[in-house]
Amino acid sequence: MTGIQPSPYLASTIWMRSRGKGMSLQGRDYTRTLVGSNRAEGQVLTVPVEGGSSAVKRGPVSSLRVSGHGDWPRIHLGALEAAYGKEPYFAHLFPEIAEVIADYPESLTELNGRLLGVMLSFAGYADEIEHLRSLRLRHPLRVAGIAGRLEAGCDISHSYLEPLFRFGRDAIFLLLDYDKTYSA
Repeated sequence: MTGIQPSPYLASTIWMRSRGKGMSLQGRDYTRTLVGSNRAEGQVLTVPVEGGSSAVKRGPVSSLRVSGHGDWPRIHLGALEAAYGKEPYFAHLFPEIAEVIADYPESLTELNGRLLGVMLSFAGYADEIEHLRSLRLRHPLRVAGIAGRLEAGCDISHSYLEPLFRFGRDAIFLLLDYDKTYSA
């Protein structure tokens, strides 16, 4: 999944489902994520990069370096805990996410790739995705029903962390393309 294009920071469920295919992302989109909050529109978390917004506009994403300014790791981890701390799988996944963010690498693409790896590993992607695709071919209505119920319980424009914290490994169903007409 990571060979398609660089991953955005704590990628959304929408991005995860399509692996970014057909999505036109700008440089700043690789530094941001949207998470739940007490505001209807959610909260945007942004990773600061060296050179600021002009570096994001000028250079390729692969050249962006994470800046240590602003105590952003503490702020991001606090926002994630405030948004999802009461979710059933939070305590199981958050420590790994926190470790990557707290000990962030210099490269933005490496940071994003590590976080993507943690999310995919927690979902059991490598072991389960082909089995689920096979199940979808044999039982499209059943898979669509499961995926539709999960999708109704989260905001797919938010980071994929949201369904992972809420549904655990079942969140992998949200990574399948499915016919939404079956899930009504």
